Amino acid sequence: MGRKAGLKVPTQWKQRSRKHLGGANCTEVLQSQGINIVRQFFICWSFRIVVLLSIVTMAVSCFLLYSVYAQIYGGLMSYTIWIFTYESTNLAIQILTNEFSMALVRAMRWFGWVTRASLHSFCLYFVVSHAQIIYQSKKQGNILSYHRRISLGSRDTTRRKSKILNFIPHYND
Repeated sequence: MGRKAGLKVPTQWKQRSRKHLGGANCTEVLQSQGINIVRQFFICWSFRIVVLLSIVTMAVSCFLLYSVYAQIYGGLMSYTIWIFTYESTNLAIQILTNEFSMALVRAMRWFGWVTRASLHSFCLYFVVSHAQIIYQSKKQGNILSYHRRISLGSRDTTRRKSKILNFIPHYND
């Protein structure tokens, strides 16, 4: 008897949560409740939308790392635009599916969204700052890196070696 009760609880939870995780009869249940079509779409497809957004965000984050490495301004700005889109879509799903979850689950979901959005906002400051630096250096034609290459090639190696030796502390015993 204990074994049947143990199997029954997850099955009941699965049946209850199926309507907002994209179940087969989700649209039929929501149409009977009188919910408009856009809201119905977000509610029925919320799980799939969130998974798709997460996968795309991982790909965009990898592109962000490459853009920082390769100094690509457009990659940094596309990451910024994507994060705004990602958080806006997650906020819409959060609001539309809010009434289908228990109070404790609702509080945890809101806490998770606020925390993630705050961290994204914090990181976006640095992404945009770096994008601005890349944009300004590209606008100037990379004059700084050009001068650096010329100055390294024309310097005397003995002079450079003596400067390096000056930084090493010498102790007189």
